[in-house]
Amino acid sequence: MTVAAEAPPRRPGLRLAIALAFLLAFLWELLGAVSNLLAWAGFAAVLHRQLSAFAWLVLGAGVLVPIAGYLLAVLLARGRTPGILALMLVVAYAASQALTLSLLAFFQVGIGVR
Repeated sequence: MTVAAEAPPRRPGLRLAIALAFLLAFLWELLGAVSNLLAWAGFAAVLHRQLSAFAWLVLGAGVLVPIAGYLLAVLLARGRTPGILALMLVVAYAASQALTLSLLAFFQVGIGVR
């Protein structure tokens, strides 16, 4: 006689709580990217100049990085345990932060600040 292993109880509330907690972190990063975009556009307007296509491209990519990172992690972790979801979101957040810092440095070099 074989005994079937019981599946662990499903906790959709835990997965939702993890996703929402990380959503706040990604939204904070998104807020920083949008504020960079608006600040640089404002600086250019004060100087009666326009941002170059390079600047718009890099600043726009900075806005898209946190959105894409969060969505990709949530989609890849769909159907997995809450621990795997949290781990994938931590990795996505770290990668998103690294890409954002790299884009900021690239932007500053590209416009001649450094």
